[in-house]
Amino acid sequence: MGEGTVVGEAAGLYVHVPFCSAVCPYCDFAVARGSGADRERFVGALVEEIDLIGEGERHRGGEAWGFGTSRFDTVYFGGGTPSALSLGQLGAIRRRLAAAFAIDAEAEWTIEVNPEDASPESLAGWRELGFDRISLGLQALDDSALRFLGRRHDAAEARASVELAREAGFRSVSVDLIYSLPGFDADWWLRTLDEAAALGPDHVSCYELTIHDGTPFGRRRDAGRLRETAEDERAASFVATHRRLAELGYEGYEVSNFARREADRSRHNRKYWRHQPYLGLGPSSHSFAGRSRWWNVAPWREWSDAVERGGSPVAGREELTDGQLLLEAVMMGLRQRSGVDCAELERRFGSDPSVGNGGRIEVWEKAGWLRVAGRRLTPTLEGMARADRLAAEWELR
Repeated sequence: MGEGTVVGEAAGLYVHVPFCSAVCPYCDFAVARGSGADRERFVGALVEEIDLIGEGERHRGGEAWGFGTSRFDTVYFGGGTPSALSLGQLGAIRRRLAAAFAIDAEAEWTIEVNPEDASPESLAGWRELGFDRISLGLQALDDSALRFLGRRHDAAEARASVELAREAGFRSVSVDLIYSLPGFDADWWLRTLDEAAALGPDHVSCYELTIHDGTPFGRRRDAGRLRETAEDERAASFVATHRRLAELGYEGYEVSNFARREADRSRHNRKYWRHQPYLGLGPSSHSFAGRSRWWNVAPWREWSDAVERGGSPVAGREELTDGQLLLEAVMMGLRQRSGVDCAELERRFGSDPSVGNGGRIEVWEKAGWLRVAGRRLTPTLEGMARADRLAAEWELR
């Protein structure tokens, strides 16, 4: 039997804050606008969930979750928009986390923030609470694109938020951008990357606009009022993104993520990509330990109801087989610059993923999508652009 996660490695904590000042037309996350009273109720329920889970941690240790450790070395506040909560509310959550869990003194603390919420006062407050990494949801750097995306900030606020975060003393400043917007051409996107890099962030995340069913954009597409960018255009934008950011000093270490230095890579997100343990708190959050994955109910009121009744907010759970874990590891490896280490995966899961795929690997290597060095398979840029397709064709024995 394989090991799943590596015994003794520190876990990550994720806190989902479901509130946004407005719900963007492309968003299909578990978010809501929420009143002041809603946010107070949410914080109260979150503190209860922390206490409930933290009590189990104190009595039984990380083995209760299958982590093999009770240590946490990353904490990530995502959403939604964590900056929609007041400093007092965030402080209450922060203190309760520190009391309930064994969080390393040098842990990475990340908070997602909308540019319109980033003032000198709020940034100083988040730094005081211990957040050392900030992820700013710029999405675009011109007003027409921001209006199309339904964002509440303008381009000037986007630029100012990066400068203010720098001045506030965050160890690492990350910015999010969205490409493949209908009606905005390749030159527009390259200018966006140049302008973003000129602001000097340590980390950049670039996401392709995906139009989901049931969202306002999805309904506009279905009604013929919004044209989704063609697949070949999206692929060209992906390659152009990696090449331009490499020229600007940002290494693409994962399909959507770029960093100036290794120290600027997201330690928390790498736990998801590498089958490392993480514990999710709040509505819709996911957790993973060894071979178990579970997730909370998504609507925040249903989640609050469950917690306030003293019950479990967990909506579902799955136990993964070695084969499932191995296939996930291959899939995530093809999305990362580090690639797939077949020897390591055989050690963990008792099976070499390249067995039975030699013909495919040879074809993909000749096509320029993979590089083969011993038992390591490393995707090229063109291979990363096809990562999901390559993973779908992979066969395990």
